[in-house]
Amino acid sequence: MGPRNIAVFNGSTATFSCIIYASESEVCWTRQGISTDHGPNAYLYRDGILTSICDNGKCNVTFDNKTDCYTLTINSVQHYDAGFYECSQCLGDDLQVAQLIVLHPLDIIDGMQMYRFCI
Repeated sequence: MGPRNIAVFNGSTATFSCIIYASESEVCWTRQGISTDHGPNAYLYRDGILTSICDNGKCNVTFDNKTDCYTLTINSVQHYDAGFYECSQCLGDDLQVAQLIVLHPLDIIDGMQMYRFCI
C-alpha cells in the first residue's frame, strides 16, 4: 500500500504512510524537486535517521514492525511544503509517491469560505 495524495490546511499536520518490506536502515523518505548536494530530491529520512530538513520537530518518521508501515508526519504545514513525497527502499526500485496539497483560506464570500491551494 502506497501513500495517498492528501490536501491539508495551512498550519495543520500532514501524514503519509507506506508499506515497505525492508529494515529501517534501508528505507528513505524524500521530497521531490528540492535540489541538494545529493541530487534533485531532498532526503527527509535516510538510513534510519531524520535529516536536517526535519530539524525543530518539522517532521518525524515512525515504523510499525507488525505491519511494516512507515509513516511520515509533517507538522505545521506551510505553502512551501506542498509537493510530491516519496517512500522507497533506498537502493531498490520500489518507489511510492504521493502529493501534498496545502489549502489557504482566502475570504468568506456570500457566507462561504473560499480557499486557494498550493501544489
